[in-house]
Amino acid sequence: MTPSPPHGPLHFLADVAIRTMPCPARNYTSQTDSAAGPSNRYSVSSPTVASLHISCGKDASGLSSPEPIPLKRSNSSNRFDTETRSSIRRKKNHKASSHSPKARLQLKNRRKELMEKAMKIRSLDNSPVNSRQFIVLRMVYDEITMYPSESWMVLMAIIIRRAFKQVKNWFSNERQKHRSGKVIPVETDDGDKVRLRPLAIQGCQEWSDKFFEEVVMIHNYKVLRNSRQDDTLMDFPHGQ
Repeated sequence: MTPSPPHGPLHFLADVAIRTMPCPARNYTSQTDSAAGPSNRYSVSSPTVASLHISCGKDASGLSSPEPIPLKRSNSSNRFDTETRSSIRRKKNHKASSHSPKARLQLKNRRKELMEKAMKIRSLDNSPVNSRQFIVLRMVYDEITMYPSESWMVLMAIIIRRAFKQVKNWFSNERQKHRSGKVIPVETDDGDKVRLRPLAIQGCQEWSDKFFEEVVMIHNYKVLRNSRQDDTLMDFPHGQ
């Protein structure tokens, strides 16, 4: 048994950035990408993520064969088993508390408030999503799920400032045109039944409204920031 890798919104998005081809956000329009189908080209360039390799010493080819070292008795396996059992207990306790009547009531009230907030967002009917909105929606569709729950669509609508109905229609249209890729039915920490991409489960096995919101917010911020940087570079006067 191997220890599970650290997971969090940044870890998940780092995995997404490594898997995808970097491309500037301004090269995307909803029409061209919708015609091309699900694609991994939505990712905004992140050159530092792929270079997170730290050399651990000299190249192996330049080293002479080391002298054999006698094995020493270690308690690391026992320590790992103890840590694993503790981690499992923490997860069970967390799920039990999140499914308590009080927690369910709080979640229900919060979702109601967010739905009311999302329903106040107005955008023109049949208007295409802009490049930033498209990149965020495409990331969710390709990397997390093509069947987002209602609460997750509400969160996306609020984060990208798009009418809830239009976010819902966007996913429905994408499924009709590009229903591809495997999905796995799972239960979130909030007790919802969802169908996630295998890579999403690999990146995190404890999805919830909170975790999904953090992932989408961070990705949206990154896309918005890079888009502004691109605009600044375009406006910056070049050499005479």
